[in-house]
Amino acid sequence: MIYLLIKQTIKDYVVWKNSYDQFLEYRRIGGELSCEIYQPISNRDEHIILSRWKSEESALEFLESQSFEMIKELEEEEPISIEFLPQKAV
Repeated sequence: MIYLLIKQTIKDYVVWKNSYDQFLEYRRIGGELSCEIYQPISNRDEHIILSRWKSEESALEFLESQSFEMIKELEEEEPISIEFLPQKAV
């Protein structure tokens, strides 16, 4: 199991969330076990998505998918940040 941490600045959260939710079943079938979305108080346009996946391979498949490309199109000009985190904290 692995965590996928994505930081993304989003133009319109409602539009982004609708797009992200459209791929919920695809993500689940692909190996996503859970997903939480955070919005920092200091920057309401930034969103942090923390999802748990069965394996790094399944998370990579999602990141390379057409659905993720569509989600990335909804970001601001700032680049998206993607990190893989181990199952357990240090």
